[in-house]
Amino acid sequence: MNKKKTVVISLIVLFLIIICAVMAIIFFPRPKPDTTLEPDSDASAWEGNQELDKPKSEMKQIAIPGIESLVFIEGQKEQKVNFYNPKENDCLIVFSLRLDDAELWRSGYCEPDKGYYSIELNKPLEKGVYDATLLYECYRQDGTPLNSANMQFTLYVQEE
Repeated sequence: MNKKKTVVISLIVLFLIIICAVMAIIFFPRPKPDTTLEPDSDASAWEGNQELDKPKSEMKQIAIPGIESLVFIEGQKEQKVNFYNPKENDCLIVFSLRLDDAELWRSGYCEPDKGYYSIELNKPLEKGVYDATLLYECYRQDGTPLNSANMQFTLYVQEE
């Protein structure tokens, strides 16, 4: 008798679920669109990317020489480098050698086709391997700032 009650209750629950579903369909019908969607007549058949115009610029791109690593001599302020402003640039560059947040050296305004073979650091460095950054700040001749770039590299400081 207990099994019969369970079957009857299950049938009643199933019946109530069906009734609720039918009522939901009747009282909450899906809205029908008022009109048929029309494709855009301005669209063309796709045949791949077309050649687009490139922006015109008064100034060509700025060349920034890359650095992978430098070797400095422990305990010396004067160090050998190869920092330069490429001749194809038409801007001035200020170089700033940085270790963490400290500036070790800063140049003046370096003209195109000029550079530095030797610099004097603010302080001598201890032996070790450091993550360093060379900041390039670019300017027009009239002082207008242009782009800048951070070149990260490995700095090796070793005994003489």
